Amino acid sequence: ILTVDLSRGEFREEVVPDEVYEKHLSGLGLAAYLLYDRIPRGADPLGPDNVLGFVSGLLTGTGSLFSGRWMVVGKSPLTGTWGDANCGGTFSPAIKRCGYDGIFFSGISEKPVYLFVDDHGPSLRDASHLWGKDAVLTEELLQKEYGPGARIAVIGPAGEKLSLISGICNDKGRLAARSGLGAVMGSKRLKAVVLAGKKRIRPFDQKAVHKLSRSCNRWV
Repeated sequence: ILTVDLSRGEFREEVVPDEVYEKHLSGLGLAAYLLYDRIPRGADPLGPDNVLGFVSGLLTGTGSLFSGRWMVVGKSPLTGTWGDANCGGTFSPAIKRCGYDGIFFSGISEKPVYLFVDDHGPSLRDASHLWGKDAVLTEELLQKEYGPGARIAVIGPAGEKLSLISGICNDKGRLAARSGLGAVMGSKRLKAVVLAGKKRIRPFDQKAVHKLSRSCNRWV
């Protein structure tokens, strides 16, 4: 996983122990395990102690059916407890192609920023020129800069203004809409996450994945 401390502008890559995957799998299970451990009791959902995570599913990119969705997670400003939102599109495999099962943000940036990740690693870049722009326009501007292969999750003005019903957008309209997590992203002054990695996703047993997927397809 990749962890990003927005207050310090620091990155850390962490290897998750095998036993965590064996017990919790990936995606939502991995996110719940990490957030329970890392968000202190009583943390303000819109404060620096909340953790905002973007996670991909366990089988994403392996050729398995029904596995192309991603989750954003955090402490919900709507409920004061666990929050998650699910979304389709192209962002889920992009997390895996950067070499991660999840990207987790803590802290609050001093100014608007976005995260850019490619095969050379992560960097935080100034988003002041994007702040205030709507989600679709922001995505178009970032794709113009980084090319059509870049996959982008972004907030619009609602998230920036900490609306508790704001979501996180990708693919020009697909929305991770539940739990008010767009407001959490806005509270961290994180305008967007731009992923342009090209790593291959290698399942342990590709033949078994294809066999199970064909069997599932026939059953459906």
